[in-house]
Order: sequence, then C-alpha cells, then structure tokens
Amino acid sequence: MSKIRITGFENLKKISMDRAFNLNTPLDLKASKLITDELLKNGVVEFDLCNANNVIGLLSDLKLANATIEFVE
Repeated sequence: MSKIRITGFENLKKISMDRAFNLNTPLDLKASKLITDELLKNGVVEFDLCNANNVIGLLSDLKLANATIEFVE
C-alpha cells in the first residue's frame, strides 16, 4: 500500500488531526500528537497507510482537520 504525505497545515485543526491518527491507527494519543508536532515543525510528514486500521476514516478525518494530503509511492 502507499503512503500519504501531509504538506499543508493552514488553518489546521491540531486536535482533530491528533484524533484522526489516534482513532484510525494503532497509535496512542501521545504518538498521534508527535505526528502533528512533526508536521508543524518540519512542514511535512509521511505516514504509511498499511499502519492504518481504517484508511478511509483516516483520510476523511485528516481532510476535516484541514490537512493537505497527497499520495506517494
């Protein structure tokens, strides 16, 4: 399966992004927050979709959090 790259975070709903990873992947809240923090620090973060329990839920929730998502190989 492919990866997603999150590159944009204008008007990002930080708590919503934390919850998107927490609810749709095996990551706990602390690890989910680290992903959000990495995005805010570096401007980009990648996540392997094979680690998601609910890919459609993750993508939908990230979109609602105003994250800009693109697919990468």
